Amino acid sequence: MEKISQIGHHSRTKNRFSSRELFELRNNIPVDILIRDHLQVPSKIRDGLFRFLCPLCNEFQTAVNPATNLARCFRCEKNFNTIDLVMKIKGYGFKDSVLFLKQISTPPPAAAAALAALVAGIGRPMP
Repeated sequence: MEKISQIGHHSRTKNRFSSRELFELRNNIPVDILIRDHLQVPSKIRDGLFRFLCPLCNEFQTAVNPATNLARCFRCEKNFNTIDLVMKIKGYGFKDSVLFLKQISTPPPAAAAALAALVAGIGRPMP
């Protein structure tokens, strides 16, 4: 099992995550992008729907619901949120799964600075 000691070292001193932080991690990281790009779970588009290999039963009888940001396996009858998926696929505990997701949802410093400069310029005349 892979460890994530380099992720969020300053957050490790905090034992709890706020309900707001957890809500944002469950809802603001698109579950299909998490599955395909970050967890690299085998996936495909079938019948116009995003399907992924269920981490419990290894079947493709799955779908995602963008409105709820949940993934579902119809064979297992199990719903997965983003934290559930990281825990199951990576084998992490709850805390390390949250730290993994926080790393995904935090923009790199250069991108954050560029975004801040862009936002600061909104409503000002162009040079």
